[in-house]
Amino acid sequence: MVAGTDSTRRLKAIMFTDIKGYSAMMGEDEARTVKAVLEHREIVRDCLKRHDGSEHETIGDAFVVLFDSVVNAVRCGAEIQKRLGQRNATLPKEEQVLIRIGIHLGDIIVQGDGIYGDGVNVAARVQDKADPGGISITEQVFLQIDGKIDFPMESVGKVELKNIRNPHSLYKVRLDGKRAGKRIHLPLLAGVLAGMLTLGAGGAWLALSHNEVPKTATTSKLLAESPPPVAAPPVKAAPVAVAPPAAAGDSKVAAGRKVAEAMAATGQARVELLRQALTLDPGNAAVQNMLASAMASAASAPAAAGGEAQAGGAADHVKLDHGPGKPAHIKTIGTGQGQGDDTKIKRSIVVE
Repeated sequence: MVAGTDSTRRLKAIMFTDIKGYSAMMGEDEARTVKAVLEHREIVRDCLKRHDGSEHETIGDAFVVLFDSVVNAVRCGAEIQKRLGQRNATLPKEEQVLIRIGIHLGDIIVQGDGIYGDGVNVAARVQDKADPGGISITEQVFLQIDGKIDFPMESVGKVELKNIRNPHSLYKVRLDGKRAGKRIHLPLLAGVLAGMLTLGAGGAWLALSHNEVPKTATTSKLLAESPPPVAAPPVKAAPVAVAPPAAAGDSKVAAGRKVAEAMAATGQARVELLRQALTLDPGNAAVQNMLASAMASAASAPAAAGGEAQAGGAADHVKLDHGPGKPAHIKTIGTGQGQGDDTKIKRSIVVE
């Protein structure tokens, strides 16, 4: 009981119904519309009795009904739509009656012959969102009837309701018995595809070298930013025989051989061999990184060659060091085993 009044609060399932296009129907043919509305009322009232619904108010084409049971409210709405559908199937379009039904579970104020409160307003707005011939329910109703009725339900998501402060999660009762197809979230799908592509690239590298090489930049970017290669003494290369197109597995094997040859070469010769390997296996991220490092080393070799010759040693580690958004820099770490003896020089590339 609300203090100082004759009002009481009750938790009720509230059903609103409304005929689609009622005003237009009345404007076209009043007598025909009145006959259709009265037939519709007979069907609705019979269903209310069968499901313990309490008719609170009837205004023209609209019903306001209260239920103590949420399950009964939804079952009543489904039977109303079924029986109206059977009626419509025997009549021409202009005599058919299509209604929208909205159901909400909420706390209401009962005072005298009137009902008030936000729950009543929400139920009225939910009815506006229903399809003609359909039933729309709030999440509060869904949570009470899930698994208790014979009809599947389809989530509509959060919906803004006119003059209602917060959006409400709405559901459609699928009176046709068909379940809605599952929707895929595009960002999630994009993430899954990206992960699959990443795993594919990683697998190709493992198959080639069984070593992990971190990727710092794309080959195309380094090609654009690196200085033009300095001319090197001509290298006599053995003529390459042109063979018929090989299978994908043979191309990877051939690429691996080119990488092995490149590791034994230096300067522009190494760059050229890595280019050939990348042509054979264009999607290999590891070869792309090695080519980028070789190009950077070849570009800086002439500048460093003079100083190394005077010092009597050779660098045994080359470090490619760069920060986020900065161009790559090459650092020399350690010394060689002796001048002119390439077989004793350890070469490694460290990428940061």
